[in-house]
Amino acid sequence: MKVLIVDDEKHVREAIRYFVPWEKHHITDIYEATNGQEAMQIMQEHQPAIVFTDMRMPLMDGAELLEWLHTHYPNTKTIVISGYQDFNYVKPAIVFGGTDYLLKPLNSKQLIAAAEHAFKLWLDEEEGRQQAQRKNMQLNVLRPLYWDKVLSDLVAGQASFQELKHSLSEELGMPLFAAECRIAVISLQGADCRLLQRFHGDVGLTSFVLANVCNEVLAPKQIGFAFRSWQRGANLVLLFWAAVRETEVELGRINESIRQTYGVQMDMGLSLPAAFPEGLQTAFYQAGQGLNERNLLQREGRIHLYREHSEESGPARDYASEAQLDKLRVAVLSGDLDKMERVVDEWSDLLSGLPLLTESRFLQLQQEIVEVLKRWRPDEEISLDICYDSEGLFSVENWQDQFKAVIQRLSKGNTQAPDSQLVEEIRQYLHQNYARDMTLQHIAERFFISRENVSRKFKQITGENLSDYLTGLRVDKAKTLLQNTNLRLSQISELVGYEDEKYFSRVFKKSTGQTPREYRKQGESL
Repeated sequence: MKVLIVDDEKHVREAIRYFVPWEKHHITDIYEATNGQEAMQIMQEHQPAIVFTDMRMPLMDGAELLEWLHTHYPNTKTIVISGYQDFNYVKPAIVFGGTDYLLKPLNSKQLIAAAEHAFKLWLDEEEGRQQAQRKNMQLNVLRPLYWDKVLSDLVAGQASFQELKHSLSEELGMPLFAAECRIAVISLQGADCRLLQRFHGDVGLTSFVLANVCNEVLAPKQIGFAFRSWQRGANLVLLFWAAVRETEVELGRINESIRQTYGVQMDMGLSLPAAFPEGLQTAFYQAGQGLNERNLLQREGRIHLYREHSEESGPARDYASEAQLDKLRVAVLSGDLDKMERVVDEWSDLLSGLPLLTESRFLQLQQEIVEVLKRWRPDEEISLDICYDSEGLFSVENWQDQFKAVIQRLSKGNTQAPDSQLVEEIRQYLHQNYARDMTLQHIAERFFISRENVSRKFKQITGENLSDYLTGLRVDKAKTLLQNTNLRLSQISELVGYEDEKYFSRVFKKSTGQTPREYRKQGESL
């Protein structure tokens, strides 16, 4: 806490300095001024919390100073010291919030009591201000999550629009009498595109960043809002309540913004126009279907409009025929790796020649393939992903390579040692839960082994201490957030598992040689 004494009489300033027990209240910074003008300069430079001021001074008197303080530093506590009881001197102290009015010559007990009263008032109010600030910070952090949940429930028919419409209007800019809407969705599940890779496969973080990019485009016109979905089938939902006929144009602008920022574009499913709000559920379903029924072989156009009737033709269905699956069954039962790979090559050629290959039908195909392989190796973990190229487009060649890698692994059997499997499971658990309070004991209990075994096995398999691995993982996540978001350091430290911002900064500097702020500044200059 800082204090300013304003009086043109030196002996008065010295008396205040002498009588008030500053050390008892941990006050070390005490400034002096001989008139109101000097006091203004000191206030602007140092912002003292408590001001003792005379009323009659040259250049600027106490009344003018009190009015200026009341306007520019309303939280400051003022104690007026004057040689006059005239109401014209007392009035400014009352009007502009003075805590006490003391008469000269000063009485030491009255001075000390007035000072301690002002100190207590300021400290109590400061605590209230800090509590309000902490509450606002929490609200600011939670607000995006709140709208994610509320809007997810709204489009799923699990929330009342009538209860939300005024909040939607005030906070998101939705017109109160909007009559029409459209919905677009983006799914990141399984999309091995560069954007997801940039965020280390973290779907939640990628969705958060994408929502921010979308809303930067949508906010100026207040035509809609993007939010992270809590419903299955989409990671990001864009709700349009205005300019519905121009929605495809706006989605094109959003995709261009994503391309300029991250060098990729995203596939988006788009509904038909629907009545608002009663058509929200239908629009959400249609947008998901538009995405699921998109042609994976299409190389141009990333906005996929819902169509009421599937255009999938007869020949397009033949790629998953029972005859083709029979070839795979025979090949895997024979145990002949070359024969299995020839089936994969034949299937890949067939896929490449199709005019239409929808995601939903292709996922069904992959499930049928996995079921065949599981009959061969029932104890193995088997999965096939929809493989994408560096632009986020489906790649038959990458899928072919993945398929061959799976059957090669299965043909050799599972050669991974139990300890390697355990360590891999621990690593996956750390990647999924790095933001939580993580202790060695917690991990040991989670995997039903002793703390000593956790450390020893992890070091044996990876060559790295588990704690160092977790620290490196958290620092990598922090780097991503520092480079790609405007979140405060306190928020980033919490998101990567550190409650104490100062401790997070020390860990980050020890790992990288730079403080988080230096790292962010360096990224901005590149």
